[in-house]
Amino acid sequence: MTDRTRHNGHPLGSWLLRQRQRAADGRIEPARITALNALDPHWNPPWPLAWQRAYHRARAATDSGTLTRTERRWIRTQAQLWDSLHPTQQQLLTRLGTTGSAAVPAQDRTTARRYPPGEGLPHARAYATLHGHLAVSIHTHQDGFPLGRWLVQQRRKARSGQLSTGTLQELTVLDPWWNPPWPFAWQRHYHQYRSALAAGRPIPPELQRWTLKQKTLWEQLHPHQQGLLTAIGLPALLVHSERQGHLG
Repeated sequence: MTDRTRHNGHPLGSWLLRQRQRAADGRIEPARITALNALDPHWNPPWPLAWQRAYHRARAATDSGTLTRTERRWIRTQAQLWDSLHPTQQQLLTRLGTTGSAAVPAQDRTTARRYPPGEGLPHARAYATLHGHLAVSIHTHQDGFPLGRWLVQQRRKARSGQLSTGTLQELTVLDPWWNPPWPFAWQRHYHQYRSALAAGRPIPPELQRWTLKQKTLWEQLHPHQQGLLTAIGLPALLVHSERQGHLG
């Protein structure tokens, strides 16, 4: 549901928004969290709420056999982004019959090629040397090599225990968070924000919204996510921004 959803005249959507905000601030009663979890274990997910809404639309359409082109496209996109999703998101998607790239027609698979062991390491080294991280999009190329697709495969192998120890160690040296336990999209946003901040560039509106969301979800973040944000001074920047807003 959206923030504007009403049920029997009650503004249920805005009420749930307040409960999520209270949960993020640690001000919600444990009994209320228990009650809401019993109704919907994912009422306050660690991933974007827009994703959860899209999932429920796709699930309802799948169950009723009324999938539209938009919903089919969304499901296919989740299959392509499988390795960047939260494990619980992956579990939810399996109810739709989606299990990563296997759910994508062979002609559309972006990671169909199997690369020889270590083939992408020189390109990963070159990219990490230039940028200081490996949080690349699936479409990223380095010196003509499809580094983004190669890294997707390495993350998949790492999570299934099939990645060689040598490749795992080298990638971890290049970027300790090349295969984070949190959604990969978060890592990309973090580096986009960090790069803009370091270069003194204006922060784009979408990244401004992302930074504010980190404050709201702070207690739900992984301790290492909090450490990364603290290292670039994000909590202090958020407090400063909040004070400026009060003064304004």
